[in-house]
Amino acid sequence: MNQPRWISNKDLFSGFGYGRAIQAIAQTLTDGFDPSLDKPRTFVNFQQGQGLVMPSEIGEFAGLKFVTVAPDNPALGQDRIQGIYSLFDARTLSPLAQCDGAALTLLRTASVTAAMLRKLKVATSPKVAVFGSGPQALAHILATREISQPSEVSIFARNQQSCAELIAGLAQQGIEACPGTPTKLAEADLIITATTARSPLFTLSEIKPDCVIAAVGSHEAAAREIGSDVVRVSQVFIEEQEASLREAGDIVLALLDQSITEESLIEVRGLFFGAEGQEQIEAKDSGVRFYKSTGMPWQDLAIFAEAFKILNQEKNPSSSSW
Repeated sequence: MNQPRWISNKDLFSGFGYGRAIQAIAQTLTDGFDPSLDKPRTFVNFQQGQGLVMPSEIGEFAGLKFVTVAPDNPALGQDRIQGIYSLFDARTLSPLAQCDGAALTLLRTASVTAAMLRKLKVATSPKVAVFGSGPQALAHILATREISQPSEVSIFARNQQSCAELIAGLAQQGIEACPGTPTKLAEADLIITATTARSPLFTLSEIKPDCVIAAVGSHEAAAREIGSDVVRVSQVFIEEQEASLREAGDIVLALLDQSITEESLIEVRGLFFGAEGQEQIEAKDSGVRFYKSTGMPWQDLAIFAEAFKILNQEKNPSSSSW
């Protein structure tokens, strides 16, 4: 067996980066990839948490991500999410490359969000409200900067220490941010929720009537960051119907109380690609536009396969292929 190449976190974030990752997602959907054909991810319960196996196959590549989620790990000084991603040649299933699974998840989640936000007509210089102060909050702010020029960033977090650390970390990267307030939320053009909350973080009366919302924190049918009052008045975009009905509590709970119907849900594929006999979908110019993410295996593969190709080419400029 060939020794697969290890792609470091530095390679992923600095050598490849958010901009290229965003483009990889957009290009995959523009080329006609149908997320409904993606392979399902599997959840495994362990005594101290959960394991996830996420397989996918696109064109000449196949991939497998193995990650664990251990809620008590931060108190032990360990990462909450850990794992590994393996890339394979789709024809021979020979291993080609590997990377840190949690790092790829971070890059993928924020980049997918940014690719969708670009299609949801976010203001050019939006006032941004971010709920959460962990790695995903930082990643989403950095990814958002690839598609817009935020005029203001407000951080809403229960943990004041991590909030202060995030604000300080952003300052080191030239991004000015401040703690969130009700006024900041009411003025926000873009709201990103990246929390472990299980109940709504705000109500409809607290936000702008024409804001864009991206909810990425929950992936359980019984947990949600966005309430039915907000979902009811929104143009709702989802990654894929079956996955959302299985894992997106923000959607499932709004369906259960009849705030929305399944027919009103818009799969994001339509924003990039008009299937045969169908026109490409356009987001509205006004009103609340709500994107709910659950994360899908194809997204990891689309990004890591592109990173592998580009980083290989930059390492070996004379090589025409991997």
